[in-house]
Amino acid sequence: MKHRGIFLLNSGITTLLVAAGLAAFAVPSSLGQTAAVYAAAPSSPANAPYVATMTFDVASVRENKKIDMASGVTFVMDFVPNTATFRASTSIDGLISIAYGVQNHQIAGLPNWPFPTLFVIEGKGDRQANEKMATLTGEQQWAEKMHMLQSLLEDRFKLKTHWETKQGDIYNLVVARSGPKLDAKGSKPPPAEELKFFADQPVPPIHQNCDGTRGCEFIAHGGTMSMFAEMLEGQFGRPVIDKTGLTDSYDFVVKYKMGRGLESDANDPSPLPTLERALVEDLGLKVEAAKGPIKKLVIDQVEKPSEN
Repeated sequence: MKHRGIFLLNSGITTLLVAAGLAAFAVPSSLGQTAAVYAAAPSSPANAPYVATMTFDVASVRENKKIDMASGVTFVMDFVPNTATFRASTSIDGLISIAYGVQNHQIAGLPNWPFPTLFVIEGKGDRQANEKMATLTGEQQWAEKMHMLQSLLEDRFKLKTHWETKQGDIYNLVVARSGPKLDAKGSKPPPAEELKFFADQPVPPIHQNCDGTRGCEFIAHGGTMSMFAEMLEGQFGRPVIDKTGLTDSYDFVVKYKMGRGLESDANDPSPLPTLERALVEDLGLKVEAAKGPIKKLVIDQVEKPSEN
């Protein structure tokens, strides 16, 4: 089984590759799904925030009750480029992560539905919505798509939420004593395999690749430390704040053993290091435990939807 957790990052905005209609990946249950943060671009000279209003004109939601565990579990979330059409086979936490721009660890009160509980979803906007979507910037499109998914969750899953911010455990990403071991942007161009995988889409500044040997790697082509810290949140299960002081863009590859823990398992035969050790050895970076504000999306109510 092989999957990629893929991000496109532009001007400090993090979006999943579903923006390009290409987010299809198999995710082991121990890894979970990586979330993202989205924001709307200014829409006027006064820098007024863009206000999203779109909803799906029609939407079909049903639970997939014929999952073959022997073949693996595939999560798919896909917005057709420049349209209001969405297709997915995903879990409730994956859908909420995309809709609200949060990591899994930022969601509290998820339902205790058995794994895997997947929903097959198809939502479509009307002609006017598609025409409008094609005129918007990428950031404005994501604001609309988040609004559409939030509306779908509220309507079909009866989702009710509120936000809370509390002090909690975080990690700071800092430079290790050995100093950074990062290559300059452009020094490690994407090989043919990467270019083939992304096809006609640009290779993102940072993406993740995992395979069936329980090994993973982060691959950067012009990635920043703030981008990297945000991606690390999904691995460590808590916020990671960039405190490196490194402001350039970098190329790097870091390979590590799949899993969120920081400690090695003595019974694990994998020759790969934990992510914590790989950061130090390969990149000259490390994570340090700290306290800081953690914003959580708290679920007050959620139900399995009736099918139609």
